[in-house]
Amino acid sequence: MKVRLVVSRNLVIGFILLPVGVLLTPLVPEFGLPLIILSTRFLKEKYSWAERINSWATAKLKSARNWFRKRRKK
Repeated sequence: MKVRLVVSRNLVIGFILLPVGVLLTPLVPEFGLPLIILSTRFLKEKYSWAERINSWATAKLKSARNWFRKRRKK
């Protein structure tokens, strides 16, 4: 019962953050895009499309982090 409640709560949070992020992205992308990525973190347990977006975003974040670390060492 408790696991089902956590999954339901994550779905509600994810589906609230997703449209807010989509609406904010054209106006304020620095707040909209992180909200979209955060919403996929909540939705990834239930939906495969959210898992793919989340995996892609994580890979891009690691790539950017490595790029900045290499530039800082020069």
